[in-house]
Amino acid sequence: MRVLRRSEAPRAVVLAALVIGWSGASSDALAADASGGSSASPPANPVTIRMGWGIPEEDIKYVMMKFPEVAPNLGKWYKIQWQQFSGTALGVQGLAAGTLDCATVGGLSVANGIDQGANITLLGEFIEERQPYFSTAWMVKKDSGINSLADLKGKIVATSAVGGSTDYVQDFYIRQRAGLLPNKDYKKVEVPFGQMVETLMSGRADMGLYPQPFYGAINATGKVKPMFRLTDEIDPFVQLLNGCRKDFVDANQETIRKFQEDWVTVARWMADPANRDKVVAADSAATKIPAKVIDGFLLTKQDFFRPKDGAISVDALQKEWEFFRKQGGIKNDYKVRDYLSPLSINGH
Repeated sequence: MRVLRRSEAPRAVVLAALVIGWSGASSDALAADASGGSSASPPANPVTIRMGWGIPEEDIKYVMMKFPEVAPNLGKWYKIQWQQFSGTALGVQGLAAGTLDCATVGGLSVANGIDQGANITLLGEFIEERQPYFSTAWMVKKDSGINSLADLKGKIVATSAVGGSTDYVQDFYIRQRAGLLPNKDYKKVEVPFGQMVETLMSGRADMGLYPQPFYGAINATGKVKPMFRLTDEIDPFVQLLNGCRKDFVDANQETIRKFQEDWVTVARWMADPANRDKVVAADSAATKIPAKVIDGFLLTKQDFFRPKDGAISVDALQKEWEFFRKQGGIKNDYKVRDYLSPLSINGH
């Protein structure tokens, strides 16, 4: 199937872009629509969105799964067919292949997909890593004998998904600091985040990476120590976004507008301290991690930074893409704003 070029976008979308300068949808305007500002009526048959998701930290999607009533347009304007993946690179592949309509994508994995010809529109953001909030940590056991990255020579290092953002930062950081190359100086194995704690503690890998909530779980053992954190290399770092196939967005403008209204509504609902217990419950249901573990960090400074209203930190993502381009992680120079639509929720 031929991928549509941007110049082939429907005339209505092009005109809308000219009117608002591709600045993205106002979250306040979307919220107003959600509270009754839109006069359109739902379709007789809600549009199905084939949605890729994974773990961890995709709480907006977890809330939609566990408490769909929080998203007033869900079930009326659209319904979601959830498909779980172990990493964002697989979600990008699904978008490129046309087997998904939307998916959680990483800052690097989506740029790699664009390199390969995938036509993706970025609509919103889940989390980013920035000080003084939590940042993903690479951990080893205290009794492993590993005291520097140079000690990884001949060892086994786990990655969550080859081709993902953290995978590339991991390879780059170890190479720059210790001169070691994956699968030459050390063996690299792919391990889903859900199995990362057990893999390190059992000795099947000598180093693994731990975002929340897995960091909290392994750190509680008292048997591990950090070697480095992602923000040691890039700060801030846009980690997870929601992306959709551009042709799907163009063909379903009103449906996507309603989905975006719900995105803002859920993000604001999550930010209300009165709803924190339910957010913890939704996170626990999706990740299968006990609620008492998640309760210790979720939506605190020990958690990732969440942008207001789930908006994309455009400037931070642009700097990230420029970093990966300079280091050879992506082939071409890209402008983030070229991969937004009038319905994207944009920050600075």
